[in-house]
Amino acid sequence: MTKIRLYFPKIILTFLLIFLLIGTELSILIQHKALTYQTFETIVSQQALDEKSYSALETYFNSRANSTGIPADVYLNAVTQEDMKQAILSSVSEAVEHMHSHIGDGFVISMDFTELEKSVTEFFNQYADQNGYEKDEVFNQKVQANIQEAETKILYTADTFKFQTIYEHGWFDTIRKFLDIFRTVMTVLCICTAVILILLILCCKGNFSELLYWLGLSELISGLLISVPCLYLLKSNYFSAFVVKDIQIYAAVTGYLNYITNRISIAFMITGITGIIFLILFPVIQKSSNKNK
Repeated sequence: MTKIRLYFPKIILTFLLIFLLIGTELSILIQHKALTYQTFETIVSQQALDEKSYSALETYFNSRANSTGIPADVYLNAVTQEDMKQAILSSVSEAVEHMHSHIGDGFVISMDFTELEKSVTEFFNQYADQNGYEKDEVFNQKVQANIQEAETKILYTADTFKFQTIYEHGWFDTIRKFLDIFRTVMTVLCICTAVILILLILCCKGNFSELLYWLGLSELISGLLISVPCLYLLKSNYFSAFVVKDIQIYAAVTGYLNYITNRISIAFMITGITGIIFLILFPVIQKSSNKNK
């Protein structure tokens, strides 16, 4: 009965520490990993979103050529894969700014359409000259409408993470508030974790080996509770079951979910491994301390 009374406070503190460690690590990962430019840039590279986006444009303009009679090269020669990559990164940069600070100028994906406008205009002018069409106001309106339609499609394709839709629904404000709350939660969790650690140290009464045992136990359990489900999601390729029509959007969404899940699993695997090391060191240090006594 006496032993139970001695261990009861340590068991309670260890139990609390398990969930505090989980909350603290997750809040830190969300703050510093989930919604950063570097994260999205990595996904763009890993998933080759520029290549997939350009391929989607090729498919669109080639199929459109059958109905409009405008060769796909009129558009594709004026827009390169590198242009698509820069447009995707522009959408990411704009979105991150909106998520982390208030911007009132709308959501704008930066892309230079000078060559596109020149290419389309030259095609229509050449077509009009060859077929004797008058270049009147109606003609100019058709040219501008065609350019506008092409630019809209290109920008839509470049918005692989659908940030434009998020902006139009006003969700950036919600995300910003969510991040502010998480910043506060992270601070509170860090303080609570520090307090529990101090209490656990006091309960162990300077017994370093015993402290290693309880810390190791809490880190091992917290690591397993999160890393195991994450590894299951990754190994089962769970996110691939999502259905998205556009290949570049599918790659962006599933790539993001897999990347974040992978980062979380790695972080908690490190936590679990640290716990195992502490548990291995516990009997070694305890034995050494007993010999010295």
